[in-house]
Amino acid sequence: MNSNSFFLKRAIARDADWQVSYPALALASSIDPVDERRKQIVVEAADDNHLRMVFFSTLGAILDFEATWLEIDRSARSWLAFTFRWNRWWLPNQPAARALEQHASAPTDLRFAHRDVAVGPTEMICFRRYLDAIEQHYRRDEAISRLLCPSAESLA
Repeated sequence: MNSNSFFLKRAIARDADWQVSYPALALASSIDPVDERRKQIVVEAADDNHLRMVFFSTLGAILDFEATWLEIDRSARSWLAFTFRWNRWWLPNQPAARALEQHASAPTDLRFAHRDVAVGPTEMICFRRYLDAIEQHYRRDEAISRLLCPSAESLA
């Protein structure tokens, strides 16, 4: 229970600006054709010191969580193991997956954005560019694009 409270105390609920910036990511975890098990989507980046995760929940919330690996080791190890098992994870690239495995373990449902988060997970502009790349991936999904941009025929 301590692990969950650590997450809840540290997570920042992102506002409407993020909802408008990432509508496809927000929809992706709640649309059956995209994910039959309706997992939360977690976009993660890490370096040797910090871990940052943005959760796009099935209920529409966007939670931004950041901690050091030392804090995770002390307060949230079991919670992190749970999230690895039950969510869909996006990582920047294969080296990021190896770094994550070194500090924790590997997520069971893993996707790669195939890009670097050059400055690191704590720098907002760089991290938002990384989120933009994953948003573009989901905007190309037919089910999501139909919901985001309905055709004139479907509106009639």
